[in-house]
Amino acid sequence: MKTYWLLGIVLLVDITLLLVDDYFPGALNSLGIPVWSLYALLGVLFLVSLLTHNPELEKRFRLHELILLAVYPMLVMILLTILGGDSESGLSVTSPFLWVFWGIILWLGWRDYKKEKEQDEQTLE
Repeated sequence: MKTYWLLGIVLLVDITLLLVDDYFPGALNSLGIPVWSLYALLGVLFLVSLLTHNPELEKRFRLHELILLAVYPMLVMILLTILGGDSESGLSVTSPFLWVFWGIILWLGWRDYKKEKEQDEQTLE
């Protein structure tokens, strides 16, 4: 379980740094952080999560995972916009496509969570 949380924290830090680099190009280079290393870290996180996959633990934290991975990046983008950043890749809070995509992700996640909860209740009966 500690590995699960560690992977989550490292993933959020990695996403944050990638968004900072998108909104403020060159900021990470001035700090001595090569951007390629963040993409490499994403690859390593993906491999480690595949190797440590635990369906029961994943099921238990599915809603938390959805909220963190959907809401947190949006909050970071809002903060970076307030700080005066401008997205180079088009991932900005002014993009209607991003809001529609974000809404669909949240809706699908919530729907799946409700279905699993109903199935769990049916198996307990």
